[in-house]
Amino acid sequence: MSDSLRNRQQIIQIVFILAAFLLIFKALQLQLIDKTFRRMADATAIQEYTIYPARGLIYDRKGELLIYNTPTYDLMVTYNLINKEHFDTTKFCQLLDIDTTFFNKNIQKNWADQRYSRNVPFAFMSKLSPIAIARLQESLYKFPGFYLQLRSARSYPHRNAAHLLGYIREVSSDELKKDTIAYEMGDYIGASGLERAYEKDLRGTKGARFVLKDNLGRDVGAYEGRKNVNPISGYDIVTSIDLDLQAYGEMLLQNKAGSIVALDPKTGEILAMVSSPGYDPNLLTINENRGKAYANLLADPNQIFHDRAIMAEYPPGSLFKPAVALIAMQEGVLNANRTIGCNGGYFFGGQRTGCHGIQLVLV
Repeated sequence: MSDSLRNRQQIIQIVFILAAFLLIFKALQLQLIDKTFRRMADATAIQEYTIYPARGLIYDRKGELLIYNTPTYDLMVTYNLINKEHFDTTKFCQLLDIDTTFFNKNIQKNWADQRYSRNVPFAFMSKLSPIAIARLQESLYKFPGFYLQLRSARSYPHRNAAHLLGYIREVSSDELKKDTIAYEMGDYIGASGLERAYEKDLRGTKGARFVLKDNLGRDVGAYEGRKNVNPISGYDIVTSIDLDLQAYGEMLLQNKAGSIVALDPKTGEILAMVSSPGYDPNLLTINENRGKAYANLLADPNQIFHDRAIMAEYPPGSLFKPAVALIAMQEGVLNANRTIGCNGGYFFGGQRTGCHGIQLVLV
């Protein structure tokens, strides 16, 4: 055997020996030294956490912001993960500055309702204050089953156009039955106005992250066997509304019941849509006081939620007559010397429609 062939054989043997030692060392490390895989092997479940997208913003025709998002936290809970035998209710209530009555009311749900499940997280409290979040984060590990969920609450820089813009609320059980893909228990949905009309564009697409859980419900680590999904923000909307004109119309209707709709005659765009009486849209932003504010507005005898711009019926009145007459003159149907008498009404289709009995003379 030549020297070159012998040297090559020795090199190959050395490579195989080194590879064998590396494999043996790695096996020892994984089985005896590194406990990571042992902890992961103890995991009994993979839990999915929803990542909520930013809801689309709404602007007026001049780029003035009408609705924006405020980062907020919801305290979520999975009922079956609560350690009921060792749960310190008193300490937990002190951290959140609540009483046991409030705790029991928020933790006990109607489990027959499709919106709630003992195995699915639901919102225990919404829009926690920064002080409550700071206190809670230090001790949250003591309360298995609870975790903080980042959400976006709607805020309004102006107190105008409440009926037009609308508000969001928690999705109902009927809405869950209609769309089980886009919504799940505890999600928010546009309830009225532009928020409802453009819900599909504004809501965005939710993301997800997956976490390994042990048999006690504790986080073990990120689940690498499935790729996390990033959320997609909703589309921003630029409306035809002129905020200054909208505010002016609301000022004209202060202490009055009625509506004003201003259109651009060239394009048909709505420049202002006023309904009075109105309300401050910030009253219905998602927070712990929203329920009481909504109840007060609903009970108001002035029918605050009645959008008179689109729901009420108003006769055009005598101011409409000159407009019709001018159009008729422009089209050559009438002339300045024609007199139209009124006998208190006219007949059409076998039915009589009455008027005010006023004679209109074009001069």
